[in-house]
Amino acid sequence: MGHLATLLLAPLGALILLAGPSYSQREPAAEHAEAPAVQEIAVIVHPKNPVTNLSLAELRSILKLEKQFWPNGRRVVLYLPPSRSVENEILLDKIYRMPNESLQKYWMGKLFSNEIPAKPSYAPNAKAAGSRVKESEGAIAVVLASEVPEGVRVLAIGDSRPGDQGYTLSTASNNP
Repeated sequence: MGHLATLLLAPLGALILLAGPSYSQREPAAEHAEAPAVQEIAVIVHPKNPVTNLSLAELRSILKLEKQFWPNGRRVVLYLPPSRSVENEILLDKIYRMPNESLQKYWMGKLFSNEIPAKPSYAPNAKAAGSRVKESEGAIAVVLASEVPEGVRVLAIGDSRPGDQGYTLSTASNNP
């Protein structure tokens, strides 16, 4: 005994038995495991976008589509990261300040009250986000700072950029 057996039905009625350690027999996590590296996100826009720096409050207003137009009059076109990504976790924590389920309700509420023309689209990865941002002068997206695609502008947030000490948009718990 001591093993958790799992039965899987294969095609044609064959039976396969897989055995592995039960939950209680798994290796305990190392007590002094090395902390995961801090990850940062970069806010990217079209290279012709006149904005180069935003305060955290201004960024929050744009990413919540409370502010829907850039200073040059172009409509903000928001591309969100996948819901189960580091980028999204940072946004939920630092920008939206709500769990993903609440954010989905937030978008639906804004849509049904005619505050926004459509829910934001999703970019499945940094390459796709970069392509979409390069196609629309009003586009904005976030990507991991380590994956910034070529041909886009990275905005400073509160006069800081990814890699700067105290940069806000990171997994570091001590940032606002």
